[in-house]
Amino acid sequence: MDNMDDERLDNSIDETLVEVGNTVSPEDERVADLMAHTIDVSALATAVTKQKAADAADTLEDLDDLEAAEVIELMEDQSASDALAEMETPLAVTIVEDLIDDDRATYSATLLSLMAPDDAVSIIRSVDDPYVEPIYGAMPVRDARLLRQLSDYEEESAAGIMTTDFVSLDETMTITQVIDLLRERELPEHVLDLPVTNSQDHLVGIISLQTLLIALSNAQVGDVMSLKVAAVHSDTDREEVAREFDRYGYEMLPVVDPSQRLLGIITVDDVIDIIEEEQTEDVQKTVGAGAGEAVYSGIGEKLKGRMPWLIVSAFMMLPATFVVFHFESLIAEVALLAVFMPFIAALSGNAGHQALAVTLRGIVLDEVRRDRIWPLIRRELLVGVISGAVLGGAAALFLQLFGDSVLATRMGVVVALAMLVSMSAGTLTGALIPLIMRRVGADPAQASAIFLVMVTDAVAFTSLLGFATIAVQWLQGN
Repeated sequence: MDNMDDERLDNSIDETLVEVGNTVSPEDERVADLMAHTIDVSALATAVTKQKAADAADTLEDLDDLEAAEVIELMEDQSASDALAEMETPLAVTIVEDLIDDDRATYSATLLSLMAPDDAVSIIRSVDDPYVEPIYGAMPVRDARLLRQLSDYEEESAAGIMTTDFVSLDETMTITQVIDLLRERELPEHVLDLPVTNSQDHLVGIISLQTLLIALSNAQVGDVMSLKVAAVHSDTDREEVAREFDRYGYEMLPVVDPSQRLLGIITVDDVIDIIEEEQTEDVQKTVGAGAGEAVYSGIGEKLKGRMPWLIVSAFMMLPATFVVFHFESLIAEVALLAVFMPFIAALSGNAGHQALAVTLRGIVLDEVRRDRIWPLIRRELLVGVISGAVLGGAAALFLQLFGDSVLATRMGVVVALAMLVSMSAGTLTGALIPLIMRRVGADPAQASAIFLVMVTDAVAFTSLLGFATIAVQWLQGN
């Protein structure tokens, strides 16, 4: 008997497929082999269908738009929909639009209907206006009504990121009825708690799967549910939602309207998407790129997001240009100044960007409170002073030891003073800009790097050339 059990165990182990991270699956190898040669669209579609959704999305992104659309058309509908949902939004939008242009609006609508509603809405929001109505028109009325409703919510709000594909329970249901319901419905990932509503769809409680397992079969949900419910209002900003998840470790939060009616839920995977988007959005805003621009965004969208701030940037460089123009004769007289101008500007700019990045992070994480602003500013200014003194002293010492002329040696003193002033100003400015922008109601990240460069370049050139003007006779050995 023991031998038979051992044999069954060995067979079970042999049949078990354990996938270790970073290993290449047979499906991925098959796809790579097909793409290495002349692409057989039919064979490739069959192979891509067997890939995991994220891997299938990567494969489709490696194809040109028309090939990707052809492959998707030959894939199984659910697999194609899952892959489309995992793709970069601009590329997914291109495929949807290509399908509609190819008179396949019904098929594109089918793919969107099979997605989680929040994923489908993300794509629909990004398609060009002429394509929106053909998509809705080809959908079942119920699906179209739901997606229209979700699209009407503010994109940056809790309602704009929630999913309506969830399971809620009525407080009058028995545990037996709940178990029967759960056997028929697929729970969203990461959901361990289910919202409970009354007959008017008001959120009245929450119940965990653990509670459902141990409760008596004839007990009602309302008798065993928890009355302490954490939820967010539909108009709550999505960054605030992400902070709530991070602070309290939620895995799911219900979304309610002002009347406490349950509208949908937000899960932890939605929040991960928010964090990724907000991080990249803030980085892009900092340098004046479009907040919603992606790697595969169209040329028109890229130019629309970038050009206004490039024009602003050009005007922002005028103060530094004016400073250089004003000291033109001094630069011609002491040519060595031209060597150190970009050096000091770069260091003060880097110091400013460091302070800017730390301050922006503090604002995003809600660490910068009103009573902490002045200590923050004093701390950053002190860091700038110390950094400028250390690096300026090091530059002066280097020129003192290796300078091959009296001018180079004495220039070290001027450079040291200029670095002290410019790096202190750069660090202080880097901390102040996002705080000031938040104070006036603007986005702290929006083009903050452009304003910072304007200040740091102007201060760096002014300090170096100003100190050189004062000491010009001494520099020249007179």
